[in-house]
Amino acid sequence: MNRLWVRFSVVFSLIALLGPVILASIGILTSQAGVLRLFIRNELTAPGSLADQLAEHYRRYGHWEGVTDLILSYDRSLPPDLTLVFMDEALRPLYGTAEQPFYDDVSARQLLLIMVDGRIRGYLDIVHSPVGNMTIRRNRPLVISQISHLLLVFALISASLAIMAGFILAQTLVTPLSQLAATVQRLGRRDFTAQAAVKGSRELRAVAESINAMAHDLEQAETLRRNLVADVAHELRTPLAVLQANLQALLDGVYPLEQGEIEKLMAQTELLNRLINDLRELSQAEAHQLLLHRTPVILNELIPQTVAAFQSTAKKRDIHIDVQMPGEIITIQADKGRLQQVLHNLLQNAITHTPAQQTIRIQLFREARQIAIAVQDTGDGIPAAHLAHVFDRFYRVDRSRSRETGGTGLGLAIAKAIVELHGGTIHVLSDGQPGHGTTFTLRLPEA
Repeated sequence: MNRLWVRFSVVFSLIALLGPVILASIGILTSQAGVLRLFIRNELTAPGSLADQLAEHYRRYGHWEGVTDLILSYDRSLPPDLTLVFMDEALRPLYGTAEQPFYDDVSARQLLLIMVDGRIRGYLDIVHSPVGNMTIRRNRPLVISQISHLLLVFALISASLAIMAGFILAQTLVTPLSQLAATVQRLGRRDFTAQAAVKGSRELRAVAESINAMAHDLEQAETLRRNLVADVAHELRTPLAVLQANLQALLDGVYPLEQGEIEKLMAQTELLNRLINDLRELSQAEAHQLLLHRTPVILNELIPQTVAAFQSTAKKRDIHIDVQMPGEIITIQADKGRLQQVLHNLLQNAITHTPAQQTIRIQLFREARQIAIAVQDTGDGIPAAHLAHVFDRFYRVDRSRSRETGGTGLGLAIAKAIVELHGGTIHVLSDGQPGHGTTFTLRLPEA
């Protein structure tokens, strides 16, 4: 009974059996004379029916003359083996025929009383048809038996067909579910190549498509995890190797224990510390666990403040930073420190890749109910093959140059995660042509 198809089959079978049984029972019961008489009595005593019309006739005329046609119209609607009998208050038949001893005990017959102004003025009864219809009455048991037999056969055939249909329907539903369960079990064993067959009803197809999408996402996540482990190992290996080699040289007396050598070791430890902090920050941001302290931030003030921190560096490299602000004051709800971190990273990259005597342009503007900040440099640009990967962890377009600057390769990945936590987006645009540079544009929702 724990199998789903068994439960479906049992439920469908019970439902299928219940319908024919009820139908057969109703057919057999309604074919019995006693039940028919009960239904007819209720019909005759309903408001506005024959009993009310007879009482109204006597109330209007004071006698029963002319009621034959009224009773006849009702009598014709009865089954052929039943007829109506109408008698006055003295039990004299006025319509239909019946022997007087039959009505000696009026209470036993439970006649329908025709009351007029609180007095009994007539009796109405339902009896078997007179002698002219004896053939019908004589054959009545045979007719009832035939009807009951037909109803029983119909019930058995209907139940059999319903049970078969229920079994087929249950199998049709359970088989795809079993296949989906097998696919999920393969995914649980980390076999991300497993694909569910998209077939069946709309709901089953939707489940199968969702499982396939999940398998694809899990495969990508697994690939990213492996790449991350490999990248972290690679990134940690270089500064650790430098530290180990320098320390070994100091121990062997190859390098003198001087301040300059110690400063080199300190620089490598700082790089390691920066890498570990960046990894922690990135993992928190991607898991949506990086807390944002949102406050009203005036971008017309934040951007110049961030640029001011780079003016001395830009001046040393003979680079001009052009800031273009709109005439209106633009305020958004954001974490000021995190947003400044994003701008800091973009400006640092722009200065690093912009040649001397060139310009970095920063623009603030509104765009389609969003606030946009564009950072554009005039460096060598990014080749088209690299554009899709600039926000990936540890991805470097120029690895040797990044090593010189001590970058961890996580800055743009962290910037992207922070912008997305604010409900915004960040995009990069470059044609890869020298001198055309690169434009990073981040868009944030308007406050």
